[in-house]
Amino acid sequence: MANTMTDTRPKFSRLTDGGATRSWKAAVPAVVLVVAFVALLGYLASKLSSSEQRAMSAERDTVQTREQLQGLTRQIGSLQKDNALAKSPGRVTLIVEPQDKKAKVSTAWAAVTWGELPDGKSFLRANAYGLGAKPEGGKAYHLWFTPQTGDPIELGALDPDPDGSAFAMATGLPAVDQGKAVVLTTDAPGSKQPGDVIASAELPKLKPQHAAPDSAETPQAKSGNTSQQMHQQQSEPAPGK
Repeated sequence: MANTMTDTRPKFSRLTDGGATRSWKAAVPAVVLVVAFVALLGYLASKLSSSEQRAMSAERDTVQTREQLQGLTRQIGSLQKDNALAKSPGRVTLIVEPQDKKAKVSTAWAAVTWGELPDGKSFLRANAYGLGAKPEGGKAYHLWFTPQTGDPIELGALDPDPDGSAFAMATGLPAVDQGKAVVLTTDAPGSKQPGDVIASAELPKLKPQHAAPDSAETPQAKSGNTSQQMHQQQSEPAPGK
């Protein structure tokens, strides 16, 4: 009978394979934790970037809204000022008309209201009529303010509507005791002096009711709504002081 021998030598490969498997299984939680941590960092970085973008966008919207509000505030203030000037009766209303009525050179005339501003300067509001067709030679209708001293101040070009009516307004003029005349002319663009005079009117020397502006300051007319076309539904008040 043959002897049966059992191989009792250690199986190194089994020991090695089993140890590697157990080591990998032990490392799985750590790997999962590292992956989760990296994913969390990526998520937090993405959220932070998104929050920064939203904050920058909100800041831009805030700046734009503030600028829009400031613009609206300025527009409202300007409209309120224009409305107050439009309603102001002024200090005097004059009729600017041709001096030689028999010549019948032009049918143009204007009703001009001259008033005083709280800063001591004056404003002028004019409604012109009968301007007729556009002047020849590239000229245009202009309104000028002549002070007692210094150069004439152009109040703006008049752009008549089909009925020959036009409207102009200017502020920042010399004080009411410094005016000399208002002149309606036809001038070439860029003229520094009145051209062909159509009509004119002398301004009375009134006594200022507010503090006079600094005499060292050069008078500068600030036109508002110059050359704005306007139909008149009612006649202007009669001339008077």
